[in-house]
Amino acid sequence: MNARRILAGAAAAVVITALALAGAGPAFAAKGGGKPGGGGGGSKELAYVALGDSFASGQGGGSYLDTSCYRSNNSYPKRLDASRALKLTAFPACGGASTVEALVAQVPAIPAGTRRVTLTIGGNDVGFAAVMQNCFVFVSTTACEADLAVAESMVSDDTMYDRVASLIQAIRAKVGAEAKIVVAGYPQLFHLPSQYAYAARVNTDTSALNDELEAASAANGATFVDVEAAFAGHGIGSPSPWINAFSIFNTTAAFHPNSTGYASYATLLAPALR
Repeated sequence: MNARRILAGAAAAVVITALALAGAGPAFAAKGGGKPGGGGGGSKELAYVALGDSFASGQGGGSYLDTSCYRSNNSYPKRLDASRALKLTAFPACGGASTVEALVAQVPAIPAGTRRVTLTIGGNDVGFAAVMQNCFVFVSTTACEADLAVAESMVSDDTMYDRVASLIQAIRAKVGAEAKIVVAGYPQLFHLPSQYAYAARVNTDTSALNDELEAASAANGATFVDVEAAFAGHGIGSPSPWINAFSIFNTTAAFHPNSTGYASYATLLAPALR
C-alpha cells in the first residue's frame, strides 16, 4: 500500500467534541407518504444508514438537526433520504468521530435489515482539527509541521488502511453479505494557487488519505466514491467555493462543504447505492 499522506475531514478547527447518536426505524418504508415525488404504488425503499464524521453528518451545511454532532438537513445522507430509492433508518454520523468512535458507537446503531451504508471517515484519526488550526487559523509553523508529519506517517505506514479496513469489516459483519457499503472520500479543500502556505501540501495529503480509503474499500468488499474531480475548481479561494473558509463568525462551518458541496456528494453517491 504505502500511499503518501493525510487529511480531510471531520470537525471544524474549534468544534470537535462529539457523541454518536443512533437513529432507528423500520427496515423498509413504503414509497410516498411525505417524500418529495413519492408516488405510492407499493414499491419499497432500501433501508439506509449513514456513518462517519462531520463530512458525513453535514457539518458546514447549515440547517442543523442537533448541535452535538452537527447533523444537517443539507447533508448528503438527508439528501439521499429524500430520493425515491433510500430510507434513512439511522444517522449516527457525528462531527469529531474517528474510526475508533465509529466502531464503538456507530456500528452497533445499525438496525437489522439495513441494505445500504455510507461512510466518510479518517480525517479525525490523522488530526484534521489540529492541522486546520495550526496551519491555517492560528498559524504555527512548528506545530503545523509536527501535525503534518504525524498524519503523513499514519498514512504511509498503513495505520489508516488498517483502521478503515477493520471498520468496514465490522460493518459487513453487522449488515451481511448482500448489503452495499459505500465509502465516500474527501475533497481537496483548497483552490490553487492559494494564499495559504500549506494549502498545496494539505491537498496532496488529502489525496493520499483518499488512496488509503480506496484501497481499504477495494480489499474489503466496499465501493469507494472519489469526490476530488467534482470538487476541483470549487475549493477555498475559488470563484465558486463548495468548501467554507474559516470565519470567526461561523467557526463550526470552517473547512467543511457548504450546502452545494453536500448536494454534489449526494449526486456522486447515488449511482453507487443503487
